[in-house]
Order: sequence, then structure tokens, then C-alpha cells
Amino acid sequence: MGYFGQIVIAPPTPPAGADGQVQFNDNGAFGADAGLAFDKAAKALAVGGPVKAVGALFTAQNAAPPDTELANGQMAIFFDAASNRVRFRARNLSGQLRQGQVNLGSA
Repeated sequence: MGYFGQIVIAPPTPPAGADGQVQFNDNGAFGADAGLAFDKAAKALAVGGPVKAVGALFTAQNAAPPDTELANGQMAIFFDAASNRVRFRARNLSGQLRQGQVNLGSA
């Protein structure tokens, strides 16, 4: 029998971040961030910042996005905690900005 080479077993790569944090490719290495976590028991994804869907029809966030972030045909939905309203901001296909809101009333 001939010699075929050497088998090298690399040590396992430990997960990035703390328990529950979502892992992602961070410049070729495992990355994680406290602002992106998954609660397995509640089946809930927590995002500590604006949620942006690039190329999608809408985004949802907790603060009004700058008007310049909305491309033609996109809409943003955000919660205004100071006035207890859900606000909408959209740019139509002609580039005109439209806004609206829904008052959530008292708790």
C-alpha cells in the first residue's frame, strides 16, 4: 500500500457572540452583535436598530427615516412613541413624498 497523504483535523471554531446572538459573516470570520439576537423559546428576533429591507417595498423602524433614504416606490412604517402613533411615509413612482398616520389611542 502506498502513502496517500496526511489527514489534518482542525480544531472546531467556537461560535461568535453570546448565547442567543445571531451569527453572520464578518469579513471572513464569524461575527455577532448584541443588537441582533434570537430568543428560541419565544421564537422572536430582536433587532436593536432600524430594520431595512433593501430593494423591498417597505421598511419598518422606530424613528422617522430621512426623506433621502426612501427611493421611488418605497414606504417606511415607524412608531412615534411621543404621540403614540404609527406613521407612514412613502415616495410614489414619480418621486413625490406622501405621509400619513394612525392614532393608537390611550392604553
